[in-house]
Amino acid sequence: MKKHPRLRHVLAAAPLMALFTPISPAASSPLAFTVDAATQSYTITEAGRPVLTYRFGEVPLPAGVEAKRFSQRATPYDGAYFTDGSRYGGERSDYVHPIYGFNGEELTGDYPKDHIHHRGLWWSWCEVRRHDKIGDLWAVCKIRAYPVEIRRQTVLADRALLEAVNVWRYDDDPTPVVRETVVLSVHRTTGANGARVRPIDVDVRLEALVDGMAICGRQKVDYGGYGGMTIRLNGQIKDFSLRAVHPHPDKWRGDTVALAERVIDPAAHGEAAWLALYGRYPAAGVANPDFTTVLMAESRTTPLYPNQFRYYATTCTSLAFPGKTVVPLPLGKPLDYRTRVVVCEGKTGLEQEKALWQAYQAR
Repeated sequence: MKKHPRLRHVLAAAPLMALFTPISPAASSPLAFTVDAATQSYTITEAGRPVLTYRFGEVPLPAGVEAKRFSQRATPYDGAYFTDGSRYGGERSDYVHPIYGFNGEELTGDYPKDHIHHRGLWWSWCEVRRHDKIGDLWAVCKIRAYPVEIRRQTVLADRALLEAVNVWRYDDDPTPVVRETVVLSVHRTTGANGARVRPIDVDVRLEALVDGMAICGRQKVDYGGYGGMTIRLNGQIKDFSLRAVHPHPDKWRGDTVALAERVIDPAAHGEAAWLALYGRYPAAGVANPDFTTVLMAESRTTPLYPNQFRYYATTCTSLAFPGKTVVPLPLGKPLDYRTRVVVCEGKTGLEQEKALWQAYQAR
């Protein structure tokens, strides 16, 4: 496999030891953990209100929902879907749902009827390759992430950290092929009521456990290439729209142009790239909910930065690293993939969004 020239720093893989060093908990933080042992769900709260839930254990199909199957054709794999009738969109784990707004409203969706494999906030790839073998982690087809351990739950004065370890296994082979370590960092809310801001960092490390591993998006279709950090918003969202800021016009696309404001202005924003998703969500006790903004940004340390953006009219949106580029996962050379999601009260403006992006890059 040909290595992209901008992947050299990935193969050097700067360590994440600062993230993985045990830290003493803070005594006076409003952040806390609650754990549902039966479902292995880990919820981070702030001042007693839920912020997000990490689904470490398997989440079963909801009552009345059935997994799908790809259609059957003579070609076994056409670059977009499996064509052997494979099951997809079934039971899964290793994702965040719900993410909550400041009034307790659920911002994300899970098992939506139109794409049952979409799931809250998740990180996955349409092609997980071992030599010529392919599984689709995105669609939960032929490969899955399986829980190993919760390595850390730590509360500091300014943030809470949850560290989880999972392994990826193909359905037809019990051998783990990739170890995935994810660190979720929920920062304390800042700002006055009506303008509150809450950053959430998602730092993923991928380590191959066997030779010949690689990840990429679907290769042979014009809408392919998506994957990476993805969010599916609550289907009850109202007045949905988005702003996509990117220095390269060919690096993102969407199904419904009318929903998007496209900002391509390198002179004003340099290499900055972010997605801002706007909408009103139903909240208990709130008759006329204001807008909530969900901002998504990659770290500049992300391979191939800035990567393409991909969004559907179904409110599923990706920071689509690495697109159609095949990224090898060599043995002994971890790949680090860092992103931030910021939940903001109200509808943010361009300058506020740029300041949020800059604050993330300066962390």
